[in-house]
Amino acid sequence: MESDSIILRNDLQELERLHAFFHGLAPSLGLTEKALFQINLVCDELVTNIILYGYPQEEVGLHAIHLDIGLVSGGWELRLTDRGKPFNPLLRATPQTDLSIEERGIGGLGIHLVKQVMDELHYERFNEENILMMRKNRTEEEVS
Repeated sequence: MESDSIILRNDLQELERLHAFFHGLAPSLGLTEKALFQINLVCDELVTNIILYGYPQEEVGLHAIHLDIGLVSGGWELRLTDRGKPFNPLLRATPQTDLSIEERGIGGLGIHLVKQVMDELHYERFNEENILMMRKNRTEEEVS
C-alpha cells in the first residue's frame, strides 16, 4: 500500500494540521465528503486521546504521533502509531448508551464512535509503540 504520512506533536494545536492534511489528500485518495468527515472525526478523537492521556502533561509537544493513510482496494487503510502509555482502545467496554447522562460513566463514547465508524480495527503493542490499524470501506454510494 502506498501511503501518505503526517507526524504530529502531542499538542492539541496540531489538530489543525491533521484536518488540513486530510482535506489536502481528499482528492488524490478519492475521499468522498462523508468518508473525509468520518476519517477526520475518528483520527481527531484518537489523536486527542493520545495527546491528553498518552504522555505526562508537562511533556506537551515533545513526542511524535505518526499517522499513515493509503488507498486500498475497496477503501482506505490507516495506521496510527505513538510511543505513549500502552493502551488498547479495542478493550474499552462499550458504553451503555441507553442510560441517562447522569447514570453513565465518564468517557468511552469517542472510542465507541471509532468502533462504529471504522470497518476493521487491530491493535498491537510492538517495540514500545501503540499501533492501531484501521480500515474504512467505501460504501455502495461511494463506489458508484
